[in-house]
Amino acid sequence: MIRATWLVVMGAALVALSTAASGDATRDALTKRAQAGDVQAQVALGRALQDDGVAADKAAGTEWYRKAAQAGSADGAWMLGSSTMAGVGVTRDVPTAIDWMRKSVAIDQNADHMAVLAVALLATGGTQEALQWAQKAADKGSSKGMEVLAMARLSGEMGLPKDVALAEKLLASAAQKGDVDAQLSLGQFYITGLFGRHDVAAGARWLQAAADAGSAKAAGTLAYFLITGKESVPVDAARGVALARKAMASNEMLGHYAMGVAYVTGTGIAENPAEGWYEISLAQRMDNQQQLKTAADYLAKASAKLTPTQLAQLKARVDAAAGAASAPAG
Repeated sequence: MIRATWLVVMGAALVALSTAASGDATRDALTKRAQAGDVQAQVALGRALQDDGVAADKAAGTEWYRKAAQAGSADGAWMLGSSTMAGVGVTRDVPTAIDWMRKSVAIDQNADHMAVLAVALLATGGTQEALQWAQKAADKGSSKGMEVLAMARLSGEMGLPKDVALAEKLLASAAQKGDVDAQLSLGQFYITGLFGRHDVAAGARWLQAAADAGSAKAAGTLAYFLITGKESVPVDAARGVALARKAMASNEMLGHYAMGVAYVTGTGIAENPAEGWYEISLAQRMDNQQQLKTAADYLAKASAKLTPTQLAQLKARVDAAAGAASAPAG
């Protein structure tokens, strides 16, 4: 569970890495201002070039970030670090990327960027420095910084003593600030008892809050609990199916899985072993972290009611859907 939550934090960090003000000026106007040395225009032009869908413009965009960074722009340094971390328009170079990120936060003291830097350092083994940046970020009110520290305290494996109570407090503070990832984690931890006690009602509330804020994973997670009644969550089949559909609209694995379980068991929707087998099998294809421990049991139950011909047809559907999902855009 902790490892899965860290993946959520990392995903949010990668989103944060790519953010910068793009401005609303036209490309020609931006180019003129950038060529005249306007660092904000240089960053905005870099973003416009990297976002225009033209592969050849990626490198040009990174070079505009570099010009802004070398002129002392915190945004330029951050975006240069982002591009270098991801290998967009430049050869991927994690140490160099982290150096530019350090320079950026040294200039503008952006608390959320400090937290992202902490996550990047953790991913490369720089635990001590990572926790220092996370603490600075949290002290400045960054919910992401609070999340990093919460996970460190919860696991006790990152150089800080394990302190479950402090981890809960930090994560709750981040969730109360409206951080969707923190709300998701808090909801999961309350329901599964990772804080040393179960609080199903609080867990469901936080998962619902995250789902309402747009988290498809939170919607799928809560849907699964409401459909199955696992972890002593009271079954609310209609609500669970509605949340599963919401998660499926974003192609979230847990949404497909929850809906599959609903079909197989006839919970909140008419029993349909074929659709159940399809949804669960599709979710399995998406399950890179091997989270769906009970999938085989549900698949066996559905398979018992299907003919070999039906199963072959369903497998072909799954193959086609999985192939379409993995195909490159564009």
